[in-house]
Formats: sequence, structure tokens, C-alpha cells
Amino acid sequence: MSEIRKQLKKLPKSTTDKIKETYGTVDKFYATVYLIARNAHQCEMTAVPAADQRLRTIRAYQGMIRFMLDEEGLNGKGIMDDIASEYLEDFVNYREQDFGMTNEEFIAIIKRIG
Repeated sequence: MSEIRKQLKKLPKSTTDKIKETYGTVDKFYATVYLIARNAHQCEMTAVPAADQRLRTIRAYQGMIRFMLDEEGLNGKGIMDDIASEYLEDFVNYREQDFGMTNEEFIAIIKRIG
């Protein structure tokens, strides 16, 4: 288990309760942030139609997540950066994570964030 995942498992109950309201579990929170980082990276790497708008939307969701973490007294930027770093490490090592989350679950979580 990665260092950031260990830190997330040790969060105070009040914080994990807040996370569970939106994400269901701390693991799904991690997966959501990871997948958002992956989407941002893919958007930056490829010239897809409306890439600028997609990237702005992704950044807005990252900002909302960071704000929620900051409100809980955590270092939102640090947590988000650590998870994004893990995605990038997987990317350069050709590893693909399977979080067992369907696209529908991911979309439902994204809707709850916004």
C-alpha cells in the first residue's frame, strides 16, 4: 500500500465520514482523484476536440476536491499531488490500475462533487 493510501486510512473519523458522503469509501475517493488526474494527463497529451474546455472542467473538479480537503484541515494540494504522482508513476511504468469502479459509479461520484 502506498504512503498516501496509508495516510488516507488514518484520517479522523469526521473526515472519513465527510469523504464517505460523496465518494462512498476512502478507497473510492483515492480512485476518483487518481482517475481525474489520469483524465487531465490524457487531455493534456492528446489534441482532442474541445481539449481546453475539458481541461478547465477537470481543473474545476480538482479545485472542488482540494477545497473539501482544505475545509477538513488537510493539505488538499499535497494529497491531490501525491495521488497524481502515483498515477504518473504508473503511467511511465506502463501499469494500469483497476479500482473495480464502473464508469457509472465514477460519473455518479463526479455529479455528487459538483
